[in-house]
Amino acid sequence: MSRIVVVGGGAAGLELVTRLGKQFARRREHEVILVEPASHHYWKPRLHEIAAGTFDQELDAVSYLQHSFCNRYQYVQASMSALSRADKQIEIRDANGQISTLDYDYLVIAVGAVSNDFKTAGVSEHCLFLDSAEQAQRAWDRINPLLKADESRQISIVGAGATGVELAAELAKVSNQLKRYRRNAELKITLIEASDRVLPAGPECMSRKVQHALTKSGVNVKTNTRIARAEEGKLITDNGEVLTASLQLWAAGIKCAPWLATLDGLETNRLNQLKVDQTLRTSMDENIFVIGDSAECPQPDGSFVPPRAQAANQAADHLARQLIRMLKGKAMKPFIFNDGGMVIAVGHDYAVGNLMNNKLIVRGRFVRNLYDTIFRLHQKILFGWGRVTALVLLKRVKASLNPFYKHNIS
Repeated sequence: MSRIVVVGGGAAGLELVTRLGKQFARRREHEVILVEPASHHYWKPRLHEIAAGTFDQELDAVSYLQHSFCNRYQYVQASMSALSRADKQIEIRDANGQISTLDYDYLVIAVGAVSNDFKTAGVSEHCLFLDSAEQAQRAWDRINPLLKADESRQISIVGAGATGVELAAELAKVSNQLKRYRRNAELKITLIEASDRVLPAGPECMSRKVQHALTKSGVNVKTNTRIARAEEGKLITDNGEVLTASLQLWAAGIKCAPWLATLDGLETNRLNQLKVDQTLRTSMDENIFVIGDSAECPQPDGSFVPPRAQAANQAADHLARQLIRMLKGKAMKPFIFNDGGMVIAVGHDYAVGNLMNNKLIVRGRFVRNLYDTIFRLHQKILFGWGRVTALVLLKRVKASLNPFYKHNIS
């Protein structure tokens, strides 16, 4: 019997242990363990909804403990702190700081990435981040009182990638809807981007449509604006402009946690991503694999797999199949990312997407339904269609009974 230890319970890690747990539980052939410090799983592309107070945690959060019981894997609530490749052992630390070790035959690292402050002075002290559910909840705890203020309040969001755009749009939608009931409940939102357009990683025509939708909803978009430093209640640009705000959120760039670069000789790049080959094995150890945003995975055309949710989902599915093949003595196949495009939510009922390798740009309510379907597909892997259908019906019932559903203002 082999022991497979997966570190990180994000989309990639949780989908992987779900697939492996179901596969191996039938004959108890192999042991699957998930190491994750949080108690609940939240789909990272929807963290902006927690920050805006529109995420239904009762229905959409996943308890790791309950999920592990149902899917036949073990859940260890701890974080990884060190690695001994020679001993095939990781060091883990629980919430109380107690250190222990965990042996493995095969190790999968799926810890994801965090925002990159690019060492900008004052950012870590004066800006909030959206890298975890806890951080998103702290942001909402700060935003909620602003919505109840007697006068308008300013929020600055740095970074107009997917997270920054979706957060700005969600907050604008909440603010606009609340003004119907409370005239002074207004947030003035500024979205700041160093590049010359929002969504700089996407096609230009998509960026134009998204920026138009943001502007129409009341978001002030400032492109070609680079932040030089952050202070209490203000951001200073590289040309000396001062942008004041009641709250500052940082959603620019990505990097991986520095501790990944300390893991017993494993090779990393400048973003602390672990270097892997096309089978998702680390370059230095054939028993260690990496999936999700924490992997630098080369593709046949010389590019690398992008740090996106769909890439993490595909990598989890691929690695699950290949680990099963490997344990049967078969050769592993390379991971080839299939780019299905990008869908960006711009509020509750509108989204913009690019499909077919940027050949088709679509927008509207039906694209927002597609965005929600992507989340439901993630849930389907975790629960199956039966429970997903029940969750959708429950949401509709809650929405019909409560006109303020999805606005957790208290």
